[in-house]
Amino acid sequence: MKVLLVEDETDLAIPISRFLSSAGWDCTVAKNLSSALEFLEREVFDMCVLDLFLGKEDGTKLIPVLSDKNIPIIVLTVVDDVSVKVKCLRMGADDYMVKPFNPEELLVRMEAVLRRVKNISKSRTIVYEDMEIDPFSMTVRVKGEILPLPKKQVMILIKLLENVGKVTSYETLFSYAWSSYEDASIDALRTHVYNLRKILRNYGFDIVSYPGIGYTLKYENSKESV
Repeated sequence: MKVLLVEDETDLAIPISRFLSSAGWDCTVAKNLSSALEFLEREVFDMCVLDLFLGKEDGTKLIPVLSDKNIPIIVLTVVDDVSVKVKCLRMGADDYMVKPFNPEELLVRMEAVLRRVKNISKSRTIVYEDMEIDPFSMTVRVKGEILPLPKKQVMILIKLLENVGKVTSYETLFSYAWSSYEDASIDALRTHVYNLRKILRNYGFDIVSYPGIGYTLKYENSKESV
């Protein structure tokens, strides 16, 4: 398995790289964004461990690039701030670790993220009427047209499709679409569902609300609101 370690501090990058190599990982180190992008153009990676602060560069700029390539991301930073964690996770990061940390914990988290990715990749394409979702690439197609949906809305839609004909509870959506680091609020869920519903109604689908319980997805059905 290949991991791209994006870390500008040599005193940290070297021991992490050696530790991961001893654990069986093929570790490539990039000290800045430009070198990381060069490696990503030339090689295929199974994971990226990304430091947020690369000198004067902002490591979050790399998150969308990695997400587009479906490369799992673990963020490293000295900032123990919930708002920063939420920002990174919403941008597409899979996990978040605050420095200093134990290399053993990093390894365990990497293995856990990979297990989740493998479970998703084993999932078959989900189909309902004219809609299909590829859970691995997080791609939604309706009548062959790709819908440019944020990752969070795709995850909500996956659960709704898995439970077609049933009401999907708020708790189910929170546990699947929100990580343990994020504040899963009903207002945030309602906003995502509202935006998702507006798009889906153009294709004959609707998300029906059951106040205090959850939502269900229907085809060419009612126009209930959140």
